[in-house]
Amino acid sequence: MDSPTGTLAAAVVRFSLLAAFLAACSSPPPPKPKPPSPPEPRSCGAEVVRRGEGYDGGARACIWNAYKTREHARFTTTRYTIEGDPISYTITITPTGFEVVVDSKDRLGQRGVFKHTCRTFERIVQEENAERFGFALSGCTGAGADRLAVP
Repeated sequence: MDSPTGTLAAAVVRFSLLAAFLAACSSPPPPKPKPPSPPEPRSCGAEVVRRGEGYDGGARACIWNAYKTREHARFTTTRYTIEGDPISYTITITPTGFEVVVDSKDRLGQRGVFKHTCRTFERIVQEENAERFGFALSGCTGAGADRLAVP
């Protein structure tokens, strides 16, 4: 006859083996899904303006209309200084506001990448040509300038 201690020890071993088997067969909980990333903004295009050539009125109208309707859109303009240094302005309209990133490679001016979040976005006539327009921004934060012009 088996001793009660031997039967108990055998039961503990069987229980431990069963628990280990069940633990090995169970799968870990599935990872939590990542929140969906915001959709990419619609591209209004990009222009490169050198010595007055390359202005894209349609792309500018696109970003202006996106601003008025709060549609997620992006427009980039790159202008060249008299010395030939590029300064790019990327305007992104979001449903809650807009931002402007200035990427300046101006050797005689302020260089670097500067991100502005602004409250006011206005369409202004360019001085050299009344049929062309740029943008004036104010109430800006983030890059040290309260006002900004995108020619």
